[in-house]
Amino acid sequence: MALLSQIEVERVIEALIASGLDTNANRGVLFQFISNAFKAVLPGGLPPVAQLLSDIGHMNDVERLANGDVPLRIYLRNASLLLMGTEDQRKVILSTLDQVEHRSTGSPRLDLTNVPETKEKIIHIDDSVTYAFMAEGVKAAAAVMKLRVPRFENGQAMLKNGAPVRYLGTGWLLTDSLVMTNHHVINARNEGEGNALEADLRLQAQSTEAQMDFDADGLAGTELAIDELLAWETNLDYAVLRIPATGRTPLRRASKAIENINEPVPVNIIQHPGGRSKRYGIRNNLVSASTATELRYFTDTESGSSGSPVFNDQWEVVALHKASTYVSNVQFQGKSTAYVNLGTHLGAIIDNLRLRYPLIATEIVV
Repeated sequence: MALLSQIEVERVIEALIASGLDTNANRGVLFQFISNAFKAVLPGGLPPVAQLLSDIGHMNDVERLANGDVPLRIYLRNASLLLMGTEDQRKVILSTLDQVEHRSTGSPRLDLTNVPETKEKIIHIDDSVTYAFMAEGVKAAAAVMKLRVPRFENGQAMLKNGAPVRYLGTGWLLTDSLVMTNHHVINARNEGEGNALEADLRLQAQSTEAQMDFDADGLAGTELAIDELLAWETNLDYAVLRIPATGRTPLRRASKAIENINEPVPVNIIQHPGGRSKRYGIRNNLVSASTATELRYFTDTESGSSGSPVFNDQWEVVALHKASTYVSNVQFQGKSTAYVNLGTHLGAIIDNLRLRYPLIATEIVV
């Protein structure tokens, strides 16, 4: 399935040309972080417009590599960085990147009707943090892992070039043997495809590769096997997996949800964005709204961040990150555009577990 329509591809090419960027000279930068094996099969030496049409067209047709990477997503993210200072063209690239993110992961879209609140530049808050804050953040990171989920259809693993097709996400320890992530991460489907059959969903969970301690690029990390899928719910977008006991300290849960947002409230995220090594999103991540089940906030996340824990400043989990959407009508920190992110209140998930999976709920230390 192509991620972009012909018109959307044309808009990207027109924006890149209009920006004045020498796309041929910067072709290597645009392809930074994309598999060398994939780049090697792409034709080169074409005039700028033809080269862009060829490159983007090939990435649009390939959609996903066997390791879970989405080349078009990486390419557009690189392009957005190169187009800093050409805001009109950059908006086109970022909005297209947002479409690719959603279509390639199946992550839920945000209802933007309630988004247009404005956050002006905030200068009256001291953003410095203590050593203890950082030390606790390092401890919390030991419970966060990268997930690689293979896709099954009717009991058969989907292959690309002989290797399983994988979707990327993040998970974390709810207990030393229970992992929390998003349902849509384990679902391993693109937007519009619907949910996997339950038998396939369970196969995907059991075949998921969990990688702990992937704390820097080049590190092997610690591989964990998934025993089974224990619980899931599509509307709250959570899934709970069983793994062998790790002996590690699970993440602490906040005693109450973040609500009644009268003053800026920061939240912090530990994630594996784009399947890369572990990264922190801290300090400029401010909560903008809270409902009975969902928390909305501004932060830096990517595809692959789905399933990450959202922390308060005590490094207690307040929500499960599930989606982000690029918007151009919101001001944040003095900028006219931002990513609005959405997470499910952890308390709502725990309540749902108690109702639908009481035996699993009893394993969770209150």
